[in-house]
Amino acid sequence: MADREYDGLLLDHDGVVVTIESESTLRDAARAAFADVGVSEPRPEDVDTVSIDVSIAALNAVADRYGVAPGRLWRRREDRIEASLRAAVESGRKTPYDDVSRLEVVDVPLGVASNNQARIVEFVLRSHGLREHFETVRARPPTVESLRRKKPEPTYLEAAATDLGCENPLYVGDSESDVVAGRRAGIDTVFLRRSHNAARRLDAEPTAEVGGLGEVVRMLRRSD
Repeated sequence: MADREYDGLLLDHDGVVVTIESESTLRDAARAAFADVGVSEPRPEDVDTVSIDVSIAALNAVADRYGVAPGRLWRRREDRIEASLRAAVESGRKTPYDDVSRLEVVDVPLGVASNNQARIVEFVLRSHGLREHFETVRARPPTVESLRRKKPEPTYLEAAATDLGCENPLYVGDSESDVVAGRRAGIDTVFLRRSHNAARRLDAEPTAEVGGLGEVVRMLRRSD
């Protein structure tokens, strides 16, 4: 635990501020992206590769297998996923967690650091009337190169902290990559357990584990 008070709060987006979408939705979007570039029957394992936790090397290998340009396949993947997540918001499937309201009493600046596309994060937050609560949002552009800056790289965390002018922010995430990114950035990181990750085992040790954002608010108050 830090020996001085936290001067900012950074949060992951999906799984922390708003609910996550099903993996099947992401696979359907990836499958549609293959169809967009002329691949009608991609291998299921290649659909999985392009759906979740994508690396540049894996994307290049899949694109080469089908003789398509990696950048073209990736852009269609990004566009298809954006459309799917917009639809999830508009249909009421992708919503803020109930405890997000607890953040209203936080008196330090708030920011978001996400591996999702920035245009999706912005749309989700604005659609739910949450964007005004966050002084900065740091997330990916829909480009292949952005994959190099995803967490566990600390790029978005460090950028968000700089935007807020914070020297000692607290970060809240729901994945091991969040914990590792926080460590690399030298930022105390809270692992938030919700229904989708309640039983997940971690190899990286967070500063603390909590079951809701109310506990995060109490941590901030104890650091005053």
